[in-house]
Amino acid sequence: MIAPLQARLRRLSATLPAELQRAAHWVLANPAEVGLWSMRRQAQAVGVSPATMLRLARAAGHDSYETFRAPFQRALAGAADDGLRERAARLQASHAQQAGGPAQDALTQWQTAALGSVWQANDAAAFDAAVDTLLRARQVAFLGTRSAFGIAFQMRYAYHLLRRNGILIDGLGGAAGEDADSLQAGDALVVVSQAPYPTTTVRLARQIAARGVTVLALTDSDASPLARIASHVLRFARPADSVPDEKEARDPASFFHSTAGLLGLAEHVIARLAARGGDEVLQRLDEIEARLRADGAYWHEPPRGRGTAPRPA
Repeated sequence: MIAPLQARLRRLSATLPAELQRAAHWVLANPAEVGLWSMRRQAQAVGVSPATMLRLARAAGHDSYETFRAPFQRALAGAADDGLRERAARLQASHAQQAGGPAQDALTQWQTAALGSVWQANDAAAFDAAVDTLLRARQVAFLGTRSAFGIAFQMRYAYHLLRRNGILIDGLGGAAGEDADSLQAGDALVVVSQAPYPTTTVRLARQIAARGVTVLALTDSDASPLARIASHVLRFARPADSVPDEKEARDPASFFHSTAGLLGLAEHVIARLAARGGDEVLQRLDEIEARLRADGAYWHEPPRGRGTAPRPA
């Protein structure tokens, strides 16, 4: 949806006249306003005439400003166009007609496409820059709510195997603000979310960013409200960004949005941290593994004596 248009604008920007270049930069920096505001109001914000905004749209290959801004509007709508009940009803009808197989294939294809987009939507330099920020931080916090909470929890768990300075903002007892209160300039926040974006996540991330904390957003769009406050954005591409039938791509044979793309981003970040963490990470892993062995953390079958028959199931 929005990513191809933004990429086109970035390529065009250097070739445009100064006034159009200023308008292009504003559009790239303010995707939510492009989707919400009228062309006239956007022109006022840029300091150009409405005709300039129309010329920008045409330079980007659109006949009108409405068709130019349509992808930004769809990105704001995200996956919340239909309710859970409506999506489940379509799923039930599909299973009744197809005996389940094709529908599950569609979900697998959506998950695979989302995972495959992780390295298409982000280059190695973007991952390295984000990871280096985490490695320099005094403290690293992880935030995700609702469906993204499990991913934030897993990230913090894996991060703790590598470094001691990670915390999870879990809001236990309704105290999420207190959890985040120790964060300040010099710290980093990893925030995980995709459309529909939970209000709690957006508000808390904004509060933390306002205190000078560096934010790394793992999300699904450059138009995400989290991308707006982040110093680093790593995103997966929803299949609707590249599949012509956007309704089908937004409805991947499940009533509930898949979190496969977010999980792929999270695991890549952790793997990159291990790769760039140097001797400090290796020493930390030695300590962790020694403790896990001493605690008997993982199950092992006790050795059987010679000639001992296995117990019946």
